Formats: sequence, structure tokens, C-alpha cells
Amino acid sequence: MELYIGGMSQGKLEFVCNKKKISKDSNLICDGADCSREEILSKQIINHFHVFLKRLLTDNLKNTPYFPRPDLSYGLDLNHGQDLSRVSDSSHRPDLSHVPDSSLPDIDPGYAIGSAKLAEEFTEKLIVQNPSAIIICNEVGYGIVPMDKADRIYRETVGRCLCRLAAHSTSVEKIICGLGMKIK
Repeated sequence: MELYIGGMSQGKLEFVCNKKKISKDSNLICDGADCSREEILSKQIINHFHVFLKRLLTDNLKNTPYFPRPDLSYGLDLNHGQDLSRVSDSSHRPDLSHVPDSSLPDIDPGYAIGSAKLAEEFTEKLIVQNPSAIIICNEVGYGIVPMDKADRIYRETVGRCLCRLAAHSTSVEKIICGLGMKIK
């Protein structure tokens, strides 16, 4: 596993594509803004992993319910009473590609804590099922701490998930201005 982190618009995907000698439109790449969980677990390169985690927290991944295990729903109606199992096409999913984190849908604090635990469990599943994945993720923990509890939970969740990924990665690089700085 390899992990590439950095601020927004710092050239992370281009850096990885140049390093791996592949095109940005390669079918080896999935975008966290619109890919399925199955793609995350199978694709070689996962771009915008932070957006995928935001989707897990905001319940915008409509192909399957986020919370298929009732024992992990913490007694909350995390799908807001919707039967998401019948939605099978991507027309119901918002296009979140190239959208700043501040523009993403708000997280309902009532279930953010429970879904954060599920996001961390999904990250563990990614480590086991796709150990050679290349993860590209924005650093979302810099700047002013948000006043909204759900936004703080999102930032903390991304941070915890990145810590787990970094621990299991053979290489971790921070990308600034399109240049890589080796961390691990």
C-alpha cells in the first residue's frame, strides 16, 4: 500500500500518474467522489479518498445502504427510512468531483459518530482486501477547527483512517506544489 497526502489542488494525482507512468483517465483509477465501495476495494489507485469518507458519513453512496449490519447502526435510522437497496444506478449519486470539502453536504451529527466507526471499519477492510492500493487523499485537518460537531467528526475520522493507512503503507509521501516529500 502507498499513501499520498497533501492539500487541495497540490497535484497529487498528477504526481502519482507520472511516478507510475499511467494516464489520469486510466481505468486503474477510481475517484472517491463517485466510485462504489467495491471499486475502492479493488482498484489500484484511489483518488479523493477523503471525499469517499465524507460520502460514507453523509450517506450519499446510493448503490447499497451504508449500514447493512443492523448491529453496527447504534440504534439510529442511518438511512433516514429510505430503502437504498433498490437504487442501482449512479444517476442518484451527486457529482462531488473537484468540489471543495466546504461545499460537500452537511453531516447530521445525530449519526456521525456511529458512521465514523463504520468508516474506520471500512478502512480496515480496505487494508486487508486491497493491500497494494495507492491512496490519494487531501489533508483536511489543517486550519480553523470547525464549530460544527459533525464537521469535527469528519476531520477526525479522516485523520484516524489516514493513520491506519500510513501504518500499513510501505510508502507515504506528502505532495506540495506537485513535488513529493517522502515521509515513510
